[in-house]
Amino acid sequence: MSKSLLILLTGDVRLLDPLLQEQLYKQFYQLLYPSVMYMLRDHPSTEDVIQESFLNIIRKCPHEVEECKLIPWLRTIARNTSISYLRKNQKKRDELLPADVFIDNTLLTGKGDPYSTESEVEAKLLKEAIIRYIRQLKPIYRHVLQMRWLEQLSYKEMAARLGVSEEHVRTALHRSREAVKRKVEQEWKVGGP
Repeated sequence: MSKSLLILLTGDVRLLDPLLQEQLYKQFYQLLYPSVMYMLRDHPSTEDVIQESFLNIIRKCPHEVEECKLIPWLRTIARNTSISYLRKNQKKRDELLPADVFIDNTLLTGKGDPYSTESEVEAKLLKEAIIRYIRQLKPIYRHVLQMRWLEQLSYKEMAARLGVSEEHVRTALHRSREAVKRKVEQEWKVGGP
């Protein structure tokens, strides 16, 4: 374990030299990034959660944590912050956006410039393809997607309208999103060799 992480336990980080603060944060970031990224699967959200975890720790220092338990304690704080973040953003997780179907212009075009004309054309064609894939879905899948995206109904409202359970609605939404993702992977060879 890095001795600089022990500063989190013993003193007020806010009183440290800015360069030392930055070094401490980088070590904290490197320690927690893999586990938080595994939970959130989104780089910007992961960075937000790590920063929030770090701020939570320094707001409450000095701490009464044994040195041998420091790393697990830091990971527990990051895990709890991740769970709180997921709960706050639960509605957003249920939406299907083109980015959720692994749309990365560098993957599609094989080029590094996501702002090129070719990338813009690819993105537009992909959006049209996604709409076409949705039209090919079973009627119930199309219907739940329409209620979720266009009408922005909650699971409860959708279940009441369809006369089914909320769990049935969740399952239908999940299956419809997965079906669209599979079609994109197959026809656009996203993520393939």
